[in-house]
Amino acid sequence: MRVRALLTAAMLLTAAACTGGHPTTPDQVSLTWWDHFTHSPMADQAVDHLLARYEREHPGVRVERRSMSPEEFRDALVRATAAGTFPDVAAVDSPDLPRLAGRGALADLTGRFADWPLTDRFLDPVRESATHDGRFYGVPLRSTTTALVYDRAVFERAGVAGPPATWADLRATARALTGGDRAGLCFPAVGEDLTATFLPVLWQAGGDVADLGAPAGVDALAHLRGLVDDLGAPADLPGWSADEVARRFADGRCAMVVAGPGSIPVFNQAGLDWAAVPLPAGDAGTATALGGQTWVVGRGSGHVDQAWDLLAWLAETRDNATEFGGGLGALPNRTDTVDDLAWQWDPNLAGFAGPLATARSRTAYGARYAEVSAVISGAVADVLAGRREPAEAASGAGAEVGRLLG
Repeated sequence: MRVRALLTAAMLLTAAACTGGHPTTPDQVSLTWWDHFTHSPMADQAVDHLLARYEREHPGVRVERRSMSPEEFRDALVRATAAGTFPDVAAVDSPDLPRLAGRGALADLTGRFADWPLTDRFLDPVRESATHDGRFYGVPLRSTTTALVYDRAVFERAGVAGPPATWADLRATARALTGGDRAGLCFPAVGEDLTATFLPVLWQAGGDVADLGAPAGVDALAHLRGLVDDLGAPADLPGWSADEVARRFADGRCAMVVAGPGSIPVFNQAGLDWAAVPLPAGDAGTATALGGQTWVVGRGSGHVDQAWDLLAWLAETRDNATEFGGGLGALPNRTDTVDDLAWQWDPNLAGFAGPLATARSRTAYGARYAEVSAVISGAVADVLAGRREPAEAASGAGAEVGRLLG
């Protein structure tokens, strides 16, 4: 009996080591969970807290979390999709949802959304971000936007009354605030971060991806080029990620930046007196891109009911706002959370949350969005670096994007 007990204990310890520190029992369901939040200690801890709370309230379920870097996560999803080994739950970047759904990796959740009280409470662009071809494939639990963030102290010392509201104001303000080792304006300018910077400018100019080569596309590219050439953007800005831009602002190297709510902790920890406002408007008004993650369920999951219950609990439980807000930098993305005090996790949140109702989802560009984004970011990078003129880049990229979108 003593030998059997020791063997049993050893087996339980082995199981615990494989499931993140707690053993599973025969009557428990084990869900695999993948995300890419290791880049942020706050986000990483927030997910751990959420899952630990769920397990306490649902002792029949154990969640085996695997968190990776963004690059490892993308590679792992590609392999899992090809091999038919997609996890039970994954937190995918919203623009990636159409591609994964189109390849048959995701469970169709449309029927569950039809009976879910929260379905119609999600803001329109947020709800759209969870769909492909009119079907629901995920729950949009973390939504973000970008806004213009500015340093109040720098504005006051320079005698600038307030943040710019139009493209012309932005150019004048950036010029006035540039001096020494401080740039008037910084923005993300590499890869998908660059595409997310450019798309709102394109929309503000009255254009869209499908007609990138039209005058609005040329105007948008010329506007960004001007901000680098003759205004306050640093010469080495091409290549900066969103994280790098946030660090430069925190270090006092940029008077204004284009940033998302995930950078709020960086700004606060630096002790800055800062604020956020909607992006300056072009001829067609202001616009911003919807960002964030959509939690999806693998089509081959043997536990779709339990996975849906987990996602519904994450969305429905009001106490989860602490982790989604302050931890994950998420915005209140439903009509019943917009004014909920539990979601007011920072005094400057309104500058990011306000534009959410009219933000645009990149899922609308379909399953080939990643390829479209690569073409756009490449064209914008060429313009910023002076390798191509705006008209030439817009024409070339427009033709290639048109081919991709069919």
